[in-house]
Amino acid sequence: MKSLIIPILIILLALYSCNKDNSEPQIFSIENQIFAGEYNADLDLKEFNPPLKVDLISDSLLNFKYGVDSIDINTDGNYDLIIHQRFIMDWNDTVQISNTNYPFCSLTLKNGLEVACKNEIFYIGLGQTSSVLWVDSLEYLKRIDNLNDWSETNTNIWMWVVPPTSFWGSYGCWYNLIETEKYIGIRMKIITDYKFGWIKINQESRENFEFVSYAIEK
Repeated sequence: MKSLIIPILIILLALYSCNKDNSEPQIFSIENQIFAGEYNADLDLKEFNPPLKVDLISDSLLNFKYGVDSIDINTDGNYDLIIHQRFIMDWNDTVQISNTNYPFCSLTLKNGLEVACKNEIFYIGLGQTSSVLWVDSLEYLKRIDNLNDWSETNTNIWMWVVPPTSFWGSYGCWYNLIETEKYIGIRMKIITDYKFGWIKINQESRENFEFVSYAIEK
């Protein structure tokens, strides 16, 4: 009888040991989650003081105001984001626009910078569709690192535009925003990995908006 007790005890101890090992907490590697407007020690935060606003120069001959400014996102001495704005003076929906003076706000992306986009599909007639990519306007705390639609780098992309040709879509994510705070999702490719971040914008109107701050992973 005693000869049976010892093997049984060994088996029970082995089973107990296995169950104990399985109940131990496991450590998993969790990717960083980036939310619009939030920052911590893993991000570099830059605040504009005063907020960055594009200076617009009036051209009475061409009847428009135009301005350009730029941001060095990773502070390496190279401008990664160039902002372009153009407004027709005394413009309204009845004023004729042309290929040389239509109103818009666009971003030029350089050095691996990309922005989160919204892909708008619109009908062009005869059952056919076309599409356009806009700079997306993100709400506070919108998660950025898991977004699917991103621009290409070294390209131009509209925040909004009123084109001179027939267009059946909207005029862009930022066209109708008044007195609001929104964010642009950004990422930069470093070798094979992306660093994610955001840009905070206060927009009083299409003509009056400011870049308040931005943050990107270190």
